[in-house]
Amino acid sequence: MPMNVNQDYSQFYVGTEQLKSYGSNSAAKKDTLVKFRFNTTDEHGSKVMDKMSKEETMKAVNEISAQYGDSVIVQFSGDGLAALAEGRKFMSGREMTAEEAAKRAARDAAFQAENVIQHENTHRIVIPNYETNEQLYNSLAGADDKVISSTMGIISNYLMPGDASGLSEQERQDKVAFGLEAAKYLAENYLDESHAGDFMSAMETIAKYGLNGSVSDSGKVIYNVQEGQVRMSGAPGSYVDMESWLKANDTDLYNQINELNQSIINHRDGESHAAKFIELYTKAAKEILNASSDTKKDSGYADWKEAVEKTELPTTFQNVRYNNFQSFFESLRNQSSLSDSWISENIGRFMKWLAV
Repeated sequence: MPMNVNQDYSQFYVGTEQLKSYGSNSAAKKDTLVKFRFNTTDEHGSKVMDKMSKEETMKAVNEISAQYGDSVIVQFSGDGLAALAEGRKFMSGREMTAEEAAKRAARDAAFQAENVIQHENTHRIVIPNYETNEQLYNSLAGADDKVISSTMGIISNYLMPGDASGLSEQERQDKVAFGLEAAKYLAENYLDESHAGDFMSAMETIAKYGLNGSVSDSGKVIYNVQEGQVRMSGAPGSYVDMESWLKANDTDLYNQINELNQSIINHRDGESHAAKFIELYTKAAKEILNASSDTKKDSGYADWKEAVEKTELPTTFQNVRYNNFQSFFESLRNQSSLSDSWISENIGRFMKWLAV
């Protein structure tokens, strides 16, 4: 979609960082770094905006910078600002040299690489089946924010990813198996016994949804999940996007969820968002599912549900150890079509989700 330069820029706000020291001139000392990131796609690869023109870019930069005082440095990054790389200026108006532009681009790239994993699971998922959705979120009641965020990552990256380009069917199934093992690690180490069983039951059902998905010629995974036709952001277009639906049908709840997501991104005051998250997203799921057709009465629903229940979960990994990440990695090696380097990389990603 085209960029509306008169819009609220809060959706592009990434965070604020206090600077210990910046500059030797006390009269012009900088003590705060504010970060904005303009990307043309979200974390799932779905397009959210067109690349901005140079005029739009400069207007956005100027309007945002004008909101802050002299002690603040405003950092801009993202591929939506690519026009700046060709001839952007310092705030003084001087054109950047090629060397300065290269250094700035390198800093921006490093900044994005460091922050993408921290923020990739901030958009929450509505499971495309009411019973499963409710069971999952009830099992996460009282859980730490990082556990909820990690659960979102496991579902969207391993159990029900939107894309399987370049993967064989065996590799796709082995990624589902890896996701289940990651879920078991959460259940063993981060959830109490009263919640762990329901959590794994929900995650195993979600894995069955994933295993029953079909892959199109373009690599997109299509999930025939009945009852609700609700999808996570970035899933195939045959589902309903929660945020878009709420924006059109319940703006108050839409705004509450946006504020919650912003609080999660900003990590405000160490505040726990888990209880509020479960409350809002359960409410949203009920609204969307109640508004959709009653597929449970459909004659094909019983057959679909039976097929899901009969789906066999993969037994790819045996004798897995969950006592620590090193043991977890060692026990997963050489048991699947997934390379050791892939497993190591994705366990590292999992650790970052959990802030380990």
